Amino acid sequence: MKKKILMLLCVFMLLSVPALAKNVNVTIPQFDVKFNGTEVKNEYRQFPLIVYKDITYFPMTYYDSRFLGLETMWDNDTRTLAITKENITCAYRDYNLPWKNSGRLNATICDFNIVINEKEVENSKEEYPLLTFNDVTYFPLTWRFAVDEFGWEYEFTAEKGLDIQSDNYHTEVINLPYASGGVITDGEYYYYNGVVGGKRVVLRAETEDVSKYEIIHELPDTPVSRSAGFGMENGEVYISYSAGSGAIMSTQYYYKIEKDGTLTNQKPKNYSGGKHGYSETTVEKDGIFVRFENKYVDSHSDITYKIGDNEYDVEEMPGRVRLGRKRGDMTDYNAFKENCVQIYKGKIYYTATDLDTNDDSALYCIDTKTGEHKKILDSIMGFHVYNGWVAEENADSTMIVYDNNGKVMRYTELNNDIREVCENENNEGLMLDSASGDFTIYAVLKSIYGNKTVVRAYSNYAAGASSLNGATMLETKTGTSVAKSGKWLIVKIHGESSEDKVRLIVIDSEGFMNSFKTSDVVGSAFVYQDTLLYTTDGNKVVKVNLGEKI
Repeated sequence: MKKKILMLLCVFMLLSVPALAKNVNVTIPQFDVKFNGTEVKNEYRQFPLIVYKDITYFPMTYYDSRFLGLETMWDNDTRTLAITKENITCAYRDYNLPWKNSGRLNATICDFNIVINEKEVENSKEEYPLLTFNDVTYFPLTWRFAVDEFGWEYEFTAEKGLDIQSDNYHTEVINLPYASGGVITDGEYYYYNGVVGGKRVVLRAETEDVSKYEIIHELPDTPVSRSAGFGMENGEVYISYSAGSGAIMSTQYYYKIEKDGTLTNQKPKNYSGGKHGYSETTVEKDGIFVRFENKYVDSHSDITYKIGDNEYDVEEMPGRVRLGRKRGDMTDYNAFKENCVQIYKGKIYYTATDLDTNDDSALYCIDTKTGEHKKILDSIMGFHVYNGWVAEENADSTMIVYDNNGKVMRYTELNNDIREVCENENNEGLMLDSASGDFTIYAVLKSIYGNKTVVRAYSNYAAGASSLNGATMLETKTGTSVAKSGKWLIVKIHGESSEDKVRLIVIDSEGFMNSFKTSDVVGSAFVYQDTLLYTTDGNKVVKVNLGEKI
């Protein structure tokens, strides 16, 4: 009787315990493997490719999948893994271990839900099922998955092994000698910060052969001279850094890097900077060179401009007007020059605040032909001046698009017409950051005290009331910064969360198409012509050819 009861209990326990995932034997490939031309060292890899039933399997790690243009999402509640082909990429990670993998290993057949490009996969019925190895999902490189679902090209030969090519942007890690963050290029050289022999230096290396490098400048050994900042103007490279014993007792240095690698002590012609109360902004365009100087924290701007060899002092506006931007409690007196100053058709337009009234910043105009200096519009944070026309009169006229507390407004100079172009439906603060060309602008809409940011593009097709139409390019809860380099808009997403799909987007401003996306956490980013350079994982430098997509 006791034996029967014991047998029944055993049967009940077997029925009530879920079946364990099935183990299978796998091996490490004995042939060479490349991802987008990058060699994969499987024998040392924590997540190597594996072979099961004579089929090669690919690891769906966070970075491996995105390196080849795939996004993965795990839903813990439904135990579902979703894999989707996307326009995304990242830098390659080798996942290398200090020891070699064994030749034969164990994996398990996945027993959770799997969705690939919104199609469910019945893994238990697959001839080549998805596997789990080292807590990572692996999928088979069959034609169905690799080609039909993911759009990859792959080739296997006995001589070269397996070569996988995806159709997203390909990244290349540039191993710059002694690099320690921050990099720029002029096409011929990479210029970057480095540490050599315990000293902080600026180096340059040939783009065709980075092993050919040289130290071109040594930073002073002071607490605040940790690294140099890089900039480019008209193809010329500039560096700047602070040197001294602290934030107050320090001096700002600027140098231009000559083609022979020597440095000359000069600022770029279009310059914004300064320190400890003094600030200076200079802009040169269309033969006009204008300088704004603020000598003290609470001082107005002294404005001068040059046309050829002739220099002119600008008569002060009533009150202490200072170059910068202000809305409510948000102030920006170190704004980028393209946000605060534009030169157009012989006129200098700029935003400034009246330090005596403490009102929001307004838009002012200096007519270099007549010498007239006047305020045009109140309550402006950002603006863009371009050539438009008035439909009723069919006449060319300067037009100004600007923000006004959550609305995009347009001012027509010819008839002093002001009309609303677009209202931010969320009633959040809007900041028109910059512009691109005569017929396109972009704006950053965000809550001043919140954390939501929307990047929106506008295109001007005619001069009617609704001539500027907005299209949202990006929305994030973590904030963004937008910079312009040539035709490219560089959008950096700040902060990290599980909802972040991308952390850097580079957009072609001529067509406002999302051109490049990466999930890498990005430090600095720079575009020269069609070459994108960005830093990630500390000192890793990544290169992308934006003009070439496989």
